[in-house]
Amino acid sequence: MTIHLVEDNPQVRELVKSMLTAHYPSARVLGEAEGISDGYELLSGTPADVWLLDIELLDGTVFDLLDRLDPARVENTGMIFLTAYSSYDYVVQALRKSAVEYLLKPVDPVLLCAALDKVREQAPRKFLLYQLDELRNLVQQPIASTHALEKLPVYLSKGVVRYLDLGDVVYLVADGELTHFHLVQDKERPLTSVRNLGFYKTTLLEKSTFKQVSKSCLVNTKFIARFDPSEHQIVLTNGVRITASRRGGQDLGAFFKGMLG
Repeated sequence: MTIHLVEDNPQVRELVKSMLTAHYPSARVLGEAEGISDGYELLSGTPADVWLLDIELLDGTVFDLLDRLDPARVENTGMIFLTAYSSYDYVVQALRKSAVEYLLKPVDPVLLCAALDKVREQAPRKFLLYQLDELRNLVQQPIASTHALEKLPVYLSKGVVRYLDLGDVVYLVADGELTHFHLVQDKERPLTSVRNLGFYKTTLLEKSTFKQVSKSCLVNTKFIARFDPSEHQIVLTNGVRITASRRGGQDLGAFFKGMLG
């Protein structure tokens, strides 16, 4: 695997290269850059299998760099984004929502190897340009905006990504490493993601309408028709019945009490 590394911090570049040598010896860094100008020269020159790209560069953002490149080359190259923002920052939320691979700095070698494996297996990448547009829009509209988190990327089989309107998700259920999304328009046939529930949980629980009612189930509260706190029984508007855990039932009861003031 060949890699181009665009990162404005030389210490981070050296750290990434040492991690690759120690933990991913089949990968080789072909070239390095720290900004838009030298980044363009690097990425438009000799192709590489993967680009490791910092979001904030010395002279602009990664989007300024990607805009200058041939879209065909962008679409046919694996990408992993790097960011120093904390997990609560809107940039990380944008990365997560756009379904691109990303790593937080300081880079963890185990996560770096896992991200490289994922990118290597993602073929074809026909949704990449759409994902990059989505990422740009989300970064430009911080998480406080009303519609920044209204779509959720759902990884399907064979590398396909579908973007769901959160308002169409009634509930989702864990099934080992899979997650089944039950939607408004299709009660009998859920949409199955190849990502586990934990991948989606943080994002969804930040939306006030989603609540975790058991270890394996999240529910969109706007579709709850009835809730019996004594039996922890939930009846959804589509007639589906769900049994909440003790903790989930207590949290849901507190949520409804809070709505009543």
